[in-house]
Amino acid sequence: MGVDNLRLFTRRRAAALASAVALAAMGTLAAAPGAAADDAGPWPGTEGKILTDGAVLVDPATGTKTQVPHQGGNYAAWAPDGSRLVTAGGQISSIRPSGASQITLPWAQGVRSSAPYEDLTFGWGGRFVVFSTGGQLAYGPSDGSRAPRPLLSAALEPSNVCDNDPTISPQGLLAFTRRKNYGCYDNDGVYVYDSAKQTVKRVLTDAEQPAYSPDGTKLAFVRKDADGKAQIFTANADGTNVQQRTSGPGYHVNPSWSPTGKRIVFDAHTTGDSSDVHSTEYVDLATGELTPVPGTPQGANPSWQPLRKNGTGRVWGADSYATNVASSRWTWNTVGAPSVPGLMNAKAAVLINRDDSAYSLTAPALAGKKGGPVLMTPKSGLSPAVKSELKRVLKRGANVYLVGGTSILSDSVASQVRALGFTPARLAGTDRYATSVAVAKSVTGTPKYVFLATGTDYHSALAAAAAAGADGTNSAGSVVLTNGNKLTASVKAYLNSLSPSKTMIITVDASAKYALTHTSFSRWPSTYSYYPITSSTNEGTSVALAKFWWSAPSQVALAASGSWRDGLSTGAAMNVFAPVLWTSGSSLSVPVKNYLMQESASVQFAAGFGGAGSLAAGTLDTAGASISAGAGQYVYRPYYNGVAPTSARQSTFALRTNGGNAATVTRSGPLGSDPHLDSLRTVHRQ
Repeated sequence: MGVDNLRLFTRRRAAALASAVALAAMGTLAAAPGAAADDAGPWPGTEGKILTDGAVLVDPATGTKTQVPHQGGNYAAWAPDGSRLVTAGGQISSIRPSGASQITLPWAQGVRSSAPYEDLTFGWGGRFVVFSTGGQLAYGPSDGSRAPRPLLSAALEPSNVCDNDPTISPQGLLAFTRRKNYGCYDNDGVYVYDSAKQTVKRVLTDAEQPAYSPDGTKLAFVRKDADGKAQIFTANADGTNVQQRTSGPGYHVNPSWSPTGKRIVFDAHTTGDSSDVHSTEYVDLATGELTPVPGTPQGANPSWQPLRKNGTGRVWGADSYATNVASSRWTWNTVGAPSVPGLMNAKAAVLINRDDSAYSLTAPALAGKKGGPVLMTPKSGLSPAVKSELKRVLKRGANVYLVGGTSILSDSVASQVRALGFTPARLAGTDRYATSVAVAKSVTGTPKYVFLATGTDYHSALAAAAAAGADGTNSAGSVVLTNGNKLTASVKAYLNSLSPSKTMIITVDASAKYALTHTSFSRWPSTYSYYPITSSTNEGTSVALAKFWWSAPSQVALAASGSWRDGLSTGAAMNVFAPVLWTSGSSLSVPVKNYLMQESASVQFAAGFGGAGSLAAGTLDTAGASISAGAGQYVYRPYYNGVAPTSARQSTFALRTNGGNAATVTRSGPLGSDPHLDSLRTVHRQ
């Protein structure tokens, strides 16, 4: 199956639900403002250790060798930030250089051959692993959340060609070697796949083993010289300006750029037989000097670790109410002012009672759909800060949604909204549960998914609301609340009006699961499917939800488990960007740390919401080390009152999560069924 746009599957959602789960990546994913303002650098990176086949790390200065624990496969490759590596020894395995947090990717599906996996590489901000199998290119998310699939359609990769040696530029272009004829023995050159245009174009003839430079402007490759010996050449990314970089009596193959782009490391053979005694060397592109790398084993296939810094940030104000406004300022542009790259233009706003958590729980889902902030205000009227923020982000006439009846947000609130020139729209029911139904119906009349979470505790519902709003204005679902382990009449009636064969029902926490499975629905079939997400802790449940809903995310959001207000602000600011993870405020909770380490190949920014009294500095430090190659490989940025510090302001807000492309990525096209999701599918008989 072809892929319409490889920047598309950062998040997983339901698109069509019949007997099987189908996923679609629809709409627009804007990159998180903090990440946009925080290209921590230095880019492209500094030089770490050299990784060789067998998962051996070599210090290029001393030759000291270290075996990565639990690894021994070949075709080893680094994630773009050096935080993880992959090898192929049967199935593809991903691991931290320390040997921690090992992941085994599922077997590829839909490929034309069961040949061994070869030529591994990370791409698209570390979100994917691309490889060849039996001469066919395949790809899958780097966190193993979905089985790899063929990369190219049959039209772009016919059965009579063999494609190998994939390499991916920061701009998202994929170059590879193509062979054809007589069992794919004839070299047809280096081709480039443009996923946005859905084209494959040859850029080099008589060339193989391409490797993009760290900035994507050049290709290193192998070509025979006049003496018939394999040598390293470079060219511009379009195939122009070819230059020979190595020469002499040896044979030089398997090029890989240093993270600085100043050197190319390669295997140096004494003969054309790859089984001969050889060494690993690198060439200095400025001087042409060749330098042997001591200690490298035979058959190295080297790649240089890019030590690239990721980012953490804190968004906060003087108290939790000021943090709420700060989260809005951090996300939304000012009306009438020049747009800030990385920020979005609000279309609406959602108001909740700042002293009543029960009626706030579904607000992030509503805000994601309507396209605006969630702001908390007193029951009796708009606070001065909320008045100012509404005027800052909204055009006159915009809708402002009030969640709850007049006992939650008084008529005075609606009157003050109207006096500011906006249109108040109240969503209310007889209680918090009926109100959640009113919110769900406002999001969509034909939901493709509905989250069910307890309304008596804020943790599961707020995390679920952020996930439900994750598709932004294309969101097709919401959150309805249970009364502990029971369904109220209003929620039962709402669910009964849906078809579980068309709407994915996702229970988040044990109470919601019990409430669903211990209720009879007259309009539902006797047997239906649902998707339970549970854990023994609130932190663990938020991680389980993140794994379920997001595939190899680029950012994450952290909120202290003890503060519902900071959690609300987190979900409101980050719902279209990243999963919301609850953590202990004093230290990063173990499930969250483990999740960040597992997702570190793709996660490049972690945002925490709330002051140091809510989230300790050490919590963010641990998060930074967990998503990076280690301590010291991340940069912290404070966003007091939601404003980026001067040091974080840049003329361009290039996003590492999109390889330096624009801040907004359009993603479309079906991704097919996901075995990871299907493993959570549970059949229940009424």
